[in-house]
Amino acid sequence: MMPLAAKTVAISSIDVPALVLNIARGIPAIEADDPEEAEEIANAIAFKRRMIEQAGGAFDAEAVRKLLGHKTVQAVYKAARDHRLLMVEDNGAKLFPALQFDGNSVRPAIPRVLAAAPTVSGWALLQYLVSGDEGLGDVRPIDLIKEDEASIERVVRFAQRLND
Repeated sequence: MMPLAAKTVAISSIDVPALVLNIARGIPAIEADDPEEAEEIANAIAFKRRMIEQAGGAFDAEAVRKLLGHKTVQAVYKAARDHRLLMVEDNGAKLFPALQFDGNSVRPAIPRVLAAAPTVSGWALLQYLVSGDEGLGDVRPIDLIKEDEASIERVVRFAQRLND
């Protein structure tokens, strides 16, 4: 089963060779002689797929470039390095979870959350955004970042705790 993000990348291919390449990249490969290790790898892949799905999918850098109107893909990667965009890496693919976009712009809360947890991996931040924190109760950060300033401040405050 191909992850949603990989399907999105494959569908946006510009020609047949690119489509075939993107489909091949999207099919997870598990190579392990140890059945327990293979199971761990399969569980990690499934967990990442669930997080991407809960985030509303993901875009590749070219799609983000078009969405935000950047001139180059390098500008998209620079925004990620500068903690202005959330990026996760999956088996060599650099993906940008859809939850951070509102139309053709980045939600204002995203750079603030990234700045609050600068040493935390993209996957850990994504997990926090889609799963939440006990201190936030049943409300997920992904929902709070769409609300008022007080809600965004709560998300940022709890994101700071991820550095610990």
